[in-house]
Amino acid sequence: MTDQDRKPSESGDSLERVLQILKEIAEKSADGDYLYRGEPKHYCRVSSSLYRRREKIKIEGLDIEIAQAEMLKSAQEFAGQMDEDDLLAQLQHYGSVTNLIDFTTDYLIALFFACDGEPEEAGRVILLDRRTCALLQPRTPENRAVSQKSIFVRPPKGFVKPDKTVCIPHDLKGHILQYLSRCHGVAAATIYNDLHGFIRYHQGHESAYLEFYAGLTHQEKGEYQEAIERYTNAVELNPQLDIAYYNRGNAYSAREDYGCAIQDFDKAVELDPNFAAAYTNRGIVYGIKGDRDRSLQDFDKAIELDPGGAKIYTNRGNAYIEKGEYDRAIQDFDKTIMLDPGLAAAYFNRGNAHSARGKRDCAIQDYDKAIELEPKLAAAYTNRGSAYGIKGEHERAIQDFDKAIELDPNDAVAYTNRGNTYNTKGDHVCAIQDYSKAIELNPKFADAYSNRGSAYGIIGECERSTQDFDKAIELDPNNAAAYTNRGAVYRIKGDRDRAIQDFNKAIELNSAYCLAYYHRGVTQLQRGECEHAIQDFDKAIELDPNDAAAYTNRGNAYRLRGEYDHAILDYDQAIELNLSHVGANYSRGMCWLVLKEWTKALTDLSAAQKLGLDVASTFSDEFGSVAGFEERYKVKLPANIVAILTLSGGE
Repeated sequence: MTDQDRKPSESGDSLERVLQILKEIAEKSADGDYLYRGEPKHYCRVSSSLYRRREKIKIEGLDIEIAQAEMLKSAQEFAGQMDEDDLLAQLQHYGSVTNLIDFTTDYLIALFFACDGEPEEAGRVILLDRRTCALLQPRTPENRAVSQKSIFVRPPKGFVKPDKTVCIPHDLKGHILQYLSRCHGVAAATIYNDLHGFIRYHQGHESAYLEFYAGLTHQEKGEYQEAIERYTNAVELNPQLDIAYYNRGNAYSAREDYGCAIQDFDKAVELDPNFAAAYTNRGIVYGIKGDRDRSLQDFDKAIELDPGGAKIYTNRGNAYIEKGEYDRAIQDFDKTIMLDPGLAAAYFNRGNAHSARGKRDCAIQDYDKAIELEPKLAAAYTNRGSAYGIKGEHERAIQDFDKAIELDPNDAVAYTNRGNTYNTKGDHVCAIQDYSKAIELNPKFADAYSNRGSAYGIIGECERSTQDFDKAIELDPNNAAAYTNRGAVYRIKGDRDRAIQDFNKAIELNSAYCLAYYHRGVTQLQRGECEHAIQDFDKAIELDPNDAAAYTNRGNAYRLRGEYDHAILDYDQAIELNLSHVGANYSRGMCWLVLKEWTKALTDLSAAQKLGLDVASTFSDEFGSVAGFEERYKVKLPANIVAILTLSGGE
C-alpha cells in the first residue's frame, strides 16, 4: 500500500463506521440464535478443511463422514482413550484436516477474525442459525478454544450455507481491530493465548519486524516512499508495533505529509503513552504547521517522560522563539547546554533567541561557540553575519556570508542577507546580484523579491522595483514590508492614492509596523494633510522612539501648520538622536528665520551646509526666492542669511 492509497480519515468518521458495522451485526442477530464466523475474505463456500482437501484432489463419491471416521481411527492410536469429540477438537486445534468448521458464540471474536489478515480484501462475518446444524463442543476445551468461545459445526456435506452475512470493508479493518482491542480487549494476544497460538502469532510478529527493518534501511537512505510501504506492511502484520508507526510518521514528515505524520505519532503514543520521542516529533510537526500551543504541550509531555533528553529542551526552546517568548527559550537552551555542552544546535538556537531580543553580542558569542563545535554549520555563519550587519560591522558580516555560501552554495538566505549588507553599504548593484541569485535558488523566496525591489527603488528603477514587490506579495500576501516598500515606490512615482492603499494594507497586516506609519505619514504630509500625518508620526515614534526621521517629519508637519515651537522640539530630538541629520538642521533653521532668531538660524543652516546639503537649492525649491519668503512671513532677512540662502554651496 502506498501513501496515496492510505488516505487519512477523521477518527470520528472511522469510529462511526465501526459502530455501524457492530449495529448491523446486532440487528441481524436479533431475530434468532446465531453462531458467528469471521473470514478475512469472501471464499466460495464456508467449508471444512476436509471438504477443501477432497475438492483439491478431486475425489468424487467420497463420503465426508466416512473419511473422517477413518482419520479418527488412525489418530486414536496416539490419543489413548480420549473422547471422540475431544479428539476431533484437538485435531482441529492443531491444524489437522477435519470435517469441522470453527464458529464462535461471540460476534466480536468473529469480527476480529474477519479483520485479521488479507488487508486488501473485504472480509465478512457469517451468521448461522445454530438450530439448523450439527454442533460439537469438547468437554475439556483448550485455553484458546475457551478464549475464542469456540463451537464447531460438523456439516454432513462438508460445507454450510450462511443464513446472513455482514461485509467488512477492507479499509475499515485496521480501525475495527483498534476498536476491539481498546474497547473490548479482543486482540491477538487474548485470542491466541496458548503455545500453538504463540507460534502462529510470533511468526506474524517476526515478519512484521523484517518489514520494519527493511523500512528503516530505506529511510536511512532517504527513500521515504519505499520506507512508508514497508512500515505499512509491518503494521498490517502487527498493528501493535508502535515503533513502526513512529518511524512511518518520521518518513511522512520528511515528505512534508504532516497530516499523515501526526496520525502515526498519535497511534504510537496511543500504543505506548510513555513514548517520549513520539511526543517530541509530533511536537515538531505541530510547530511546522503553526500550532504552537499543541507543539509546546507535546514537548512538555516529552520532558516529563524524559527529563534528561537534551534535544527535547532545544525543540521546546525553538517553539518558544516562534511564540516570541525569548527568555523562556533561553532557559531551555541553557538546560540543553547543561545536559549536553557539546551540542552545537543549542548554542546556535540560543544565539537566535539573543538576537531576537536585540542582544547581538551575546548572540555572536553563541554563534562563535556553535561554529567552534561544528565548523561546517553554514547557518551559524549566516546568522552571525546578520548580527554583525545590524551592529554596522559590514566587512565582518560579508566575510561570514561568504563562508556560509562557500559551505552551502545553495543557501538562498545567505545570499539574501549578504545582499542586505551590500544594500546598507550603498553597493546596490552587488545587492541586486545577490538577491537575484537567491531568487534563482528559491523562486518562491518572497523576502528576496521584496529586498531586491527596495534596491531597485533606491537606484531609481521604479518599474522593476514595483514588479518585484508585486511578486513578493503574490508569494506572501501577508508580507507587510512588501506592501510598505511598494507604497514608497508608488509615492516616488507620484501615485499617492495607491501608496496610501498599500500602507493601509501593511498596517492592517501588522498594526505594530512602525515603517508603514512613517511612510503613510510622509505621504499624508506631501498631500498637505498635516493632521493625519502627525497622527501617523505619533504612532511611528511610539513604536520606535529612536526614529530620528519620524521626529523630523513630524516637525515638518508642525512647521507647515505654523506651530514652530512644536516643530523645533521635534527637530531638537531628531538632532539629538542623529547629529548628522541634515534635514532637521535645515528645517529648524527655517523655523528660527520665521521667529527672527537670526543667530540660531545661521548656525543651523551652516551646519546643514557642512553636512552636505545645498541649502540655496533646497530653499529655492521650497520658497522660490528670498523675496517670496520675506513676503510670506513678513520679515526682512539679514545679509549674511541671504548670502547662505542664495549662493549655491555657500560661495
